[in-house]
Amino acid sequence: MDSKTAMNAQSTPATLQFERILHQIEDAVVAFEIVDGEPIIVEANHAFRDIFSPDMKRVVGLPLNELIVPVDAQSEAQTFDERTAAGRSNVAFVNRTTTDGTRTFLYRGIPYDDDHGFAIYTDITGELQHQADIDQIDALATDLIENSDDAETVEAAAEIKHRAKSLSRFNR
Repeated sequence: MDSKTAMNAQSTPATLQFERILHQIEDAVVAFEIVDGEPIIVEANHAFRDIFSPDMKRVVGLPLNELIVPVDAQSEAQTFDERTAAGRSNVAFVNRTTTDGTRTFLYRGIPYDDDHGFAIYTDITGELQHQADIDQIDALATDLIENSDDAETVEAAAEIKHRAKSLSRFNR
């Protein structure tokens, strides 16, 4: 009996509620089983499919790392897998391969039972780009403030700096 069949055979009200949450959450979520030290996908929500693979059936049974981990991040992924196999959770910012290229995610890995886990991927690429744009505006405004002799320019730059800071999600 495969993992999906076993999961369905053991459907309880709690399991059904969990499956409902899994498929309604906006983050990409995948359930996996550790087989010979490697996470194998047993279930994935629609967000995962949309971000990482356009065909839901194609991901079930595949090694998770082969599907989404860039070549230069394999060692990092292996470390996460070892932590999961040891029953320890993971939280990190990671780059993963998507249908649109490499993107940055907040990754949370949660182990359950002896050889299963969930991986939750929140795409933060847009937020990071937004913050980089704000930081660049802030730097330009600071440069104007420090290097301009014109009071009007300095005042306008100070206002731009203030507004940029208010737009930042990572106020410092």
